[in-house]
Amino acid sequence: MANVAQAPLMTAPITTAPLEEKVAQLDGRKRAGKSKDYALKYVAACISNMTASGVSNPLDIIKVRQQLRTQAPGSRANAFWSVGVEMARTEGIRSMLGGFSASMLREIVYSGLRLGSYEFFKDTFYDMSKGALNREGLALKVSAAAVAATIGSALANPADLVKVRMQAYYPAGSPYRNMRHAFASIWQEGARATKSNSSVVGGLQALYRGVDATTVRGIVLSVSQICSYDQIKQTLKKKEIMEEGIGLHFTASMFAGLFCSITSNPVDVVKVRLMNDKAREFSGVTDCIRSIIRREGLGAFYKGFSMCWARLGTHTIVTFLIFERVRLLLGIEAM
Repeated sequence: MANVAQAPLMTAPITTAPLEEKVAQLDGRKRAGKSKDYALKYVAACISNMTASGVSNPLDIIKVRQQLRTQAPGSRANAFWSVGVEMARTEGIRSMLGGFSASMLREIVYSGLRLGSYEFFKDTFYDMSKGALNREGLALKVSAAAVAATIGSALANPADLVKVRMQAYYPAGSPYRNMRHAFASIWQEGARATKSNSSVVGGLQALYRGVDATTVRGIVLSVSQICSYDQIKQTLKKKEIMEEGIGLHFTASMFAGLFCSITSNPVDVVKVRLMNDKAREFSGVTDCIRSIIRREGLGAFYKGFSMCWARLGTHTIVTFLIFERVRLLLGIEAM
């Protein structure tokens, strides 16, 4: 029997990717996954805040009307029920929806960014500090909330200003047909009033009037609201008083709503007065504060507080309940 020559077996060369390449691929996937999560958190923040704003809009417009009134402190005519009843009687129930479209636009820009990017900045600052900042500490949370709020407040100022103008009281009827007309009217108002030769500069100055007060308010509100919610929730879970769920979200958001109402109301009064100052009565934030103290006293800074608390408390509870729920539906871990 003839020997059959066996051909050597041909095997494909085995190649292995360098360890550095595998690590780079894993890091790339991890970053892509994180970026997707951050985008989804922004979407969840927009949905939750728009819903909360829609629910609390009647309270918001009453609060604005109270803050624009200049009666002596303690005047019963400025009580929230008096303002609400007067609005319903003289302007109709639909007046409670004043500035609704501008409010929705504001929430997409302002609240979407301040709440939606909060955890992005927390992660970024933690990585930048190389662990020096405690992930559970207040310093990291305050820093993240302040930066997120600064960006959101500054970008959303035009929508915020239009909302305030559309919610103010006008004896002869509102001069604004809709949000688009309000934007155009305020732009033209600024173009006419500017000392510059550029109408664009004047228009932008008009839309960004009160941006310093808006930004300060945004920082104060966001730090007290988001950080207190985060901290209270974390503490209750750590001490095993409550577990993750609707009960915990409701409790933490209820306290957060009270804290941010107390801290933000004085700044909110100044912001609303500046934004509605068509006659340029105030030269800036300091002048506005001085004028309020001189004419109305320190108590004026808490005008509209009951409505502010009712509105912000409601807004905060609805926001975080829906925010956490939408995160769950999108497959993102709880805040």
